[in-house]
Amino acid sequence: MPLDRSSEEEPSTSSRTPLISIGLAILAVLMVPVFLYSVGPEGPIKVGDVVFAKDRHRVPMIDSQFDGKRKHSSMCFLEPRVQLVVQKIGILSEGSMIAEPIAIETADPPSCPPKMPVLVHAHQVTLKADLWGGLRDMLLHFFSGRG
Repeated sequence: MPLDRSSEEEPSTSSRTPLISIGLAILAVLMVPVFLYSVGPEGPIKVGDVVFAKDRHRVPMIDSQFDGKRKHSSMCFLEPRVQLVVQKIGILSEGSMIAEPIAIETADPPSCPPKMPVLVHAHQVTLKADLWGGLRDMLLHFFSGRG
C-alpha cells in the first residue's frame, strides 16, 4: 500500500490559506480608522482643548500674572507629542495661546515642567496626535532593547 505524500500535505496547506487571509482582513479593518483619523481635518482650537506639540520647540514659560505686555522670564523645551491643555487664546497675537503641559510626571531642567503655563503658537501644536511618529518611536524603543 503506497503512501501518497501529496495528499497528506494538501490539507495542511489549504488550512493555512484562510488563516492568512483572515489575518490580513482583520489588519485592514483595524488600520482603516487609524488612516481616516490621520488624514481628517483638524478644526479650530478652543479653550479647554488638548493639543499636541508637533516637534521640539523652545517656548517661554508664563507666570500667573501674565498680561501680555511683560516679557517672559525663562524658556523651556516642549518635546514632540507632549499633551497641552489650552488655557487662553489670542494673548499676544491671533495664533498665540497659553497652554499647560499634562501627562508629564517629571521633567529635567531644559524640558517644560508639568502644569507650568507656556506660550505656544498655532504652528507649534496640532489637535491630533502624531500616530505614525508615536508608532515609530514605540517600535524603535521595543526593538532597541531599552526598557
